[in-house]
Amino acid sequence: MKNSIFIIFTFISFSISSQQIDFEKTFGKKNVETLNLLIENFETKTLKKQYPNLKTENSYKKFLKNILKNNSVKERRIFVENNLKLNIYCVSDSVWIEERKLSSGKKGEMIKTKYKCLNPSGEIIYTSSTSYCCSEKTETLSLLKKSKNRVQINISGLYIKALKQITNKSKFIESYIENIEITGEPITPYAMSEYILNNNIDMNDYFVKRLIFINMVYR
Repeated sequence: MKNSIFIIFTFISFSISSQQIDFEKTFGKKNVETLNLLIENFETKTLKKQYPNLKTENSYKKFLKNILKNNSVKERRIFVENNLKLNIYCVSDSVWIEERKLSSGKKGEMIKTKYKCLNPSGEIIYTSSTSYCCSEKTETLSLLKKSKNRVQINISGLYIKALKQITNKSKFIESYIENIEITGEPITPYAMSEYILNNNIDMNDYFVKRLIFINMVYR
């Protein structure tokens, strides 16, 4: 019986290790090292500081519970633009206002955003989006300001490609990929926190930590 348990445990451990290797191989050594360092800093300099008496797993839970309580993430930061960021996100390259003619014959405005990111070959690619706005100039300028820090998920980048390489994906990872492929946007912190806590997702899981950090904190 003990031997059977040991064999099952060894198989599970090997499977998890194999999945991590597949992810890191696809994502790239430099990206992995940078992300690992960011997560280490988040755990030691943010979570540990806020929740000094809690183990790492429980500090993640407390972090998510606070998001549900406040419906905001005060720990979110705008990080410098680098290869890691451009492999995960398409970031705003330029934003401008254009005039448009409404069906009523009146003139309105729209905000155009040009995004840039990296394809799997490391080449910069561009996408664009349009936001139709607004009746008041102040509203338009407010949206313009927000658009400068807005990001889209880099659907064709190494990050998503690496997640898709994982064999035997958990339901959580499958749901994550499915949602961002539909919307092209990061999942709202509230929705992700609720899903993780309600489904008792393992906070010590290698991939769960990365999805939490990227979706909640990293911009």
